[in-house]
Amino acid sequence: MQKNQIKTVDLIVSISDIDLRPDGPFRMSFDFNLEKLKMSIAKYGILNPPYIVKNLDDSFSVVAGYKRLLGAKELGWESAECKLLPEDFPLLDALMLNLDDNLLHRKLNIIEKAMVIEKMLPFLKKDKIITDYLALLDIPANKQNLELYLRLSELDEQIKVSIAKEILSLRVADLMQNIDREHRLSINDLIISLKFSFNQQLQLFQYLTEISSREGRSIKNILNGSEINKILTDKKTNAPQKGKAITTALKKRRFPSLSEAEMAFKRGLSRLSLPSGVNIIPPAFFEGVNYKLEIVFSNGKELTGKLNNLNSLSGLIEVTEFWKGRGNS
Repeated sequence: MQKNQIKTVDLIVSISDIDLRPDGPFRMSFDFNLEKLKMSIAKYGILNPPYIVKNLDDSFSVVAGYKRLLGAKELGWESAECKLLPEDFPLLDALMLNLDDNLLHRKLNIIEKAMVIEKMLPFLKKDKIITDYLALLDIPANKQNLELYLRLSELDEQIKVSIAKEILSLRVADLMQNIDREHRLSINDLIISLKFSFNQQLQLFQYLTEISSREGRSIKNILNGSEINKILTDKKTNAPQKGKAITTALKKRRFPSLSEAEMAFKRGLSRLSLPSGVNIIPPAFFEGVNYKLEIVFSNGKELTGKLNNLNSLSGLIEVTEFWKGRGNS
């Protein structure tokens, strides 16, 4: 199949005439570091000339090569060789040119993907974006994901950075849009400082919002409370330990009866002196009747020994009463 070549004009352009604002019409770069690129430009120059279009006011917009031009500007370059696209070059084609150029050389982060989708909206219907482009961006092709990525543009810059760096869960970031900015930033700061796992982040958010609603206190007020502050200032624990301690404390505060039952159950098991590698798992929230027995063993002899040991434990018959604070007394 014959391919149509893009007709461009090689042009030396003053960098001061090129619009390098972060909200440029074709830009899809977010949270990047220019240092390595600047070292390459300083040593070899710009090997792949940027593509630009001319605006009505005689300035230029970058189609592809935004970071290259920004790096050159920071190095003190006054001009750079660019490829000028024709005046009648379609804006959607220019956007796709930049997308292809980016996907060829790197993997877009979540916020960059959101930027691409948002820039497609003036040119394409949502159904077209879903069917033809979400998969290209490694996003499951459905309406829910399209709307999710479009909502990301409304988030604060700090939170976008956390998402781009894959520190903050996309699900939690989306939920954060339902609370005040001040509280979003407080939660984001805590997640960054203690490196909460994605599962912990969801628990943290749910506990904080539910406690806030039940007690009529702000999320920031809860996080600044003495209980959380005591955990944060404990010099004997590291970040993951602090994160777990905060989640546990909030869970106990949100579900005091459940937390008390869990502690009572653990105390009962500890008094049983179960064999090593043996654990008893209660039903979720102690609301069911079925318990699970977990045994880790490497051979039949070891299994037999553990089963015999279990059979000799007199308090085992009362195990389902442990969470009530009874049994094996």
